[in-house]
Amino acid sequence: MLTLGQLCEWLNITERHARKLVERNAIPYRKVGHLLRFPEAEVENWCQPKPRSRRITAAPVPGRKEVPSRRGRSRSALPKSLIE
Repeated sequence: MLTLGQLCEWLNITERHARKLVERNAIPYRKVGHLLRFPEAEVENWCQPKPRSRRITAAPVPGRKEVPSRRGRSRSALPKSLIE
């Protein structure tokens, strides 16, 4: 278990920044009495890059008719929220 000072030195961040991460539950930590402690293995895992999810975009549906817009451009008959 790392102390707050050890964590800050290891991650090269300020104590203020570390406390903000704790406040937002953005970093794994434990409270031992009134002291903050950071499990080294969990912090190491937390530091690893997270895999990004790919954005899925809707393809035009074959056979779906296009509805003309007021400005003369055609648009899909589906609501925009379902397309994006």
